[in-house]
Amino acid sequence: MIATTALVDGSQTPGVYRVLAEPSEIVQALGEAGWTPVVVPAVLRTRDFYTEIARALALPEYFGRNADALWDSLTDLNGPTALVLVDWTRFAQARPERWSRILGLLAERTEQGPAFALVLA
Repeated sequence: MIATTALVDGSQTPGVYRVLAEPSEIVQALGEAGWTPVVVPAVLRTRDFYTEIARALALPEYFGRNADALWDSLTDLNGPTALVLVDWTRFAQARPERWSRILGLLAERTEQGPAFALVLA
């Protein structure tokens, strides 16, 4: 499910990617490839994840900060979007069961249009 190749080959292939590079380099390469990069900083708690993703995606105040609300928001995206999760392993290790559910949701979103990619940085 997770590709180890960089998402910076100039294509807009949806999917889940593990990219070993500085977030600023990832964002620049994604932008040059036609993606709208959205950066979510490292978090340890589920509520912080939802707060940061809401901020990064400029979601409205009434965003529900739960998986269902996140799904609804992600399906409303208008163009090719790449969600860059910085230091994602911190959250995955701190909240493995929550991380697994969120990862599954984000991976499922990559299978729908418009193009969506999850970049684990």
